[in-house]
Amino acid sequence: MSKAALQRKKTFFSVLFVSCIDNFGFGLVFILFAPLMLKPEYGMLSPDTGLDTRNTLLGILFLAFPLMTFFGAPLLGDIADRFGRKKAFYATIIGGTLGYLVSAIGISMHSYLILLVSRLWSGFFSGNLSICLAAIADLSTDEKSRARNFGWMTVVWGFSWPLAILVGGYLSDPSVSSYFGPTIPFYVTILLSLATLLAIAKMFKETHPVEKGVRIDIMKGISNVITATKIKAIRPFFLILLFWTIGWGMSVQWYGAFTMEKFRVSQQVISWGLVLLGILWVFGGSFVNPMLLRKFSTIKTAIIGLFIAALFVLLCSVGSTFWMFSWIYFIGAIGSAFAFSNTMNLCSMAAPKAIQGKAMGLSQSMMSLGWMVVPVFASSVGNFDISVFYPSAALFIFLALVTLVLKGKLKDKMVKKTGA
Repeated sequence: MSKAALQRKKTFFSVLFVSCIDNFGFGLVFILFAPLMLKPEYGMLSPDTGLDTRNTLLGILFLAFPLMTFFGAPLLGDIADRFGRKKAFYATIIGGTLGYLVSAIGISMHSYLILLVSRLWSGFFSGNLSICLAAIADLSTDEKSRARNFGWMTVVWGFSWPLAILVGGYLSDPSVSSYFGPTIPFYVTILLSLATLLAIAKMFKETHPVEKGVRIDIMKGISNVITATKIKAIRPFFLILLFWTIGWGMSVQWYGAFTMEKFRVSQQVISWGLVLLGILWVFGGSFVNPMLLRKFSTIKTAIIGLFIAALFVLLCSVGSTFWMFSWIYFIGAIGSAFAFSNTMNLCSMAAPKAIQGKAMGLSQSMMSLGWMVVPVFASSVGNFDISVFYPSAALFIFLALVTLVLKGKLKDKMVKKTGA
C-alpha cells in the first residue's frame, strides 16, 4: 500500500471515529432524559410536577439541541470550507466536550436550567455530522465509493448506538452500583471526545483547500432553508431528509417514553430494546446495503429502504406487547439505515464538488429543522392519542418515499428525452 493510500485510510478512520463518538454522545440522551424528567426520584423536577408538565419539559430538552444545531451547523460548515475540515473539527470537538461537562454539572446540581443551557451549547457545536459528511465526500472518488463510505458511517453509528445505550442505561443507574449515577455517562463521553481530538490531531490530513472567499454568517441556518428550496438539483433530497428525519426521529426519540407509558417496562428493558435497534441498524448498513448496491442503483436502493421503514413503522401499531412492537420496529430500522446513507449519497452526488461543505451544511440544516419539529409534533400526537403515534411517524417516512420515487421518475424521463 502506498504512503498516500495509507494516509487516506488513516484520515477516513479518524473521521469515522469522530462520527462514532459524536453519535455516542447524541444517543445517551435517548436513554437518560426520559427517566430524568419522568421519574421523581431523580430530583430534576419538583415531586409534585404533573406528567403533562414533565413531558413538556422533556420535549423542550429534546428541542434545544436541534434548535441550536440549526444555527451552529451551517456556521461550522462555512468554517470547514473557509479554514479547512481539521480546524472545524477542533471547534466542534472542544465545544461539544464542554457541553458534556456542563450537562454533568447540571444533573449533579439537579438543575433543569443548567441542563437546558448545556443542550443549547452542545447543539450549537454539533456540526460534526456535516463536516464528517463533507470530508467523506472529499475522500470518495466515484458514486460507488461514496455510497460505500457513507454506508460505513451508518455502520459506525449502529455500533456506537448500543454502546451509548448500555453506558447510559447502566452507568446511570445507582441500583446497579453505588458508584453509578446519571452524571457518569457524560464523564465517559468527555474522555472519548478528548480521544477523538487526539485522533484528528495525529491522523487526519486536510481534505479540503482553504477558501478565502467564504463568508461566515451566524444566521445562515435560516437562509440555508431558503437556499435549499431554490437549488433545483438537490432540493428534492433536502425535502426527503426533512421528511425522513421527522418520521424516523419521532419514532426513535420517543421510543423510551412511548414504551414506558404504553407497556410499563423498566429502563433496563428499554436499554436492551435500543441496543437491539442499533444492532439491526448495523446489519442494514453493513450487510443489506452493499448487497443491494451490487444489484441496484443508489436511488433504487434508497427507495427500497424507505419503503421498508415506512411499512414496518406503520405496522408497529399492531404490536400488543413490548417485544412484538420492538421487533416489528427493528425491521424498519434495517431499511432506514441504508435509506439514510443512500439519500445522503444522492445529495452529495447532486452537489458540485466545490460546494460539498455547503451542501452537507444545508442537509444538516434540514435535518435540524426536522429534529425541531419532532418533539413538538410528537408530544402533540401523544397527548391526542398514543395509538396513532407510530402511524403518524410512518406517514412522514412515506412522504419521503413518494418524493424520492417522483424524483427518480423525473430523472428517467430526462434521460430518455436526452438519449443519454
